Amino acid sequence: MNPVEFDDVAFSWPAGDGEDSEPVFSGLSVALPPGFGFLVGPNGIGKSTFMLLAGARVFPQSGTVRLLGQDASRFADAPLDPQLEMERNLLASFVYQNMEFETDEPIGAVFDMVADGSRDPRQAAAQRDTLVAAADLTARLDGRMHELSKGEMQRAIVVMSLLYGSPVVFMDEPVFAVEPARAERLMAAVKAHCADTGTAVFASVHDVELARRYADAVVLFDSDGTVSAGEPDELLSRERLETAFRAPYDTLYERQNLYRDLLVQRFGNRGGDGAG
Repeated sequence: MNPVEFDDVAFSWPAGDGEDSEPVFSGLSVALPPGFGFLVGPNGIGKSTFMLLAGARVFPQSGTVRLLGQDASRFADAPLDPQLEMERNLLASFVYQNMEFETDEPIGAVFDMVADGSRDPRQAAAQRDTLVAAADLTARLDGRMHELSKGEMQRAIVVMSLLYGSPVVFMDEPVFAVEPARAERLMAAVKAHCADTGTAVFASVHDVELARRYADAVVLFDSDGTVSAGEPDELLSRERLETAFRAPYDTLYERQNLYRDLLVQRFGNRGGDGAG
């Protein structure tokens, strides 16, 4: 079974007063394969909206989104129904861009609480130390969340999202403030986690090389609105990327680095990625 399927989906965000809404998607049909999938495409093309639809956080004006075979619209009342919200979150969890987590509990205790409340506490407990080590957070377990740098916070939230144990996880720019070597170690750990547990993880990233190295599948967003899902070797070819981004291949990395710098500047880095 494909974790997520879009069938003839149309979606627009509400327009402001006196404005016509611009469709983000129209007639979109695509299936997301299992494993570790990366969403790649130009900035502002709809990757975040796509994941919100896929994770039953927003809902299409027409068409159907299926999440693990279920019509995502059954969760439309989740914000008003705590039991329905819990059912949705246990099915699909979401790491939002610039997500924060505040508590006075030690970081290690937070990880333990998440593991204890997961879909499979025994499995989560067995994976805890491996994920914490992969995120370079072992030395921070006695600290507090508010003491973490932006990059450390991102790494901690990725660990929590995997420990929680939802069979589908969406991550919106989960490592934009993480320095490259740590980002690679963390993405390698996520890929291994998917293989070991059958979890499907979908992450939007600015770094095409991360997708090239660690993706089991790629969802490519083209500048003309086309969305394609498939093998990394096909969708991350020079020709496909140049078409999608409408830019020479050699300039893509300059754009990605600029975008990462803008994100860090916008959201702050609280002293860098930390010593870990």
